[in-house]
Amino acid sequence: MHELQGTDAHSLIKDLSIRPLLTATEQESFLFELEQQPPPWDQLHDPPGEEHGARLFDLNRHRDDLREGNPLLNQRIAFVWSGFLHEFHEKHNGYKVVIGPHPTQTRWGIVRFKPTGLPNEMVTIPSPLLAPVIKEHIAKGHPPEIGILFTGTLIPWESIIYGFSHDGLEQGMIMPVVQIEAVQYFIEDRSD
Repeated sequence: MHELQGTDAHSLIKDLSIRPLLTATEQESFLFELEQQPPPWDQLHDPPGEEHGARLFDLNRHRDDLREGNPLLNQRIAFVWSGFLHEFHEKHNGYKVVIGPHPTQTRWGIVRFKPTGLPNEMVTIPSPLLAPVIKEHIAKGHPPEIGILFTGTLIPWESIIYGFSHDGLEQGMIMPVVQIEAVQYFIEDRSD
């Protein structure tokens, strides 16, 4: 596990061929290069009597066809999810990681990455200096929050899925589907 002191997750990306998609601006730029324009969200809601999701299905199929062969489908990208450390895993001498999406509000809609090919067990081993701090926080019932930096490539046949949020607001959602190649865990400076 990396401890970030005065930096952010960008500092974990050492390979310059990996494109960071950690901020709304980076995500919007990538989407513009790949898709040219956001979907017409206001035209994608199903009117009464029309099959549920038909317009979104048609949009997704059409955009899949348009991006076929686009070199950005092979671009290695990095994105962040959130998580926290749960319990100590004796077998791996580390802490189990509980993960969840880190949605980003953009001008295109809400971007929520969908990782595929995740490891069966997500465990991180903290540094000897960090381990006692983590143990103490967990013992007090305050599991430390961490970040997870995923690296991978879009899945060509299902690279971006457009949909609506299920939070009652029905906001437009962009869900890049990414085959994961690498996972890095990080924690902000925990000197407290």
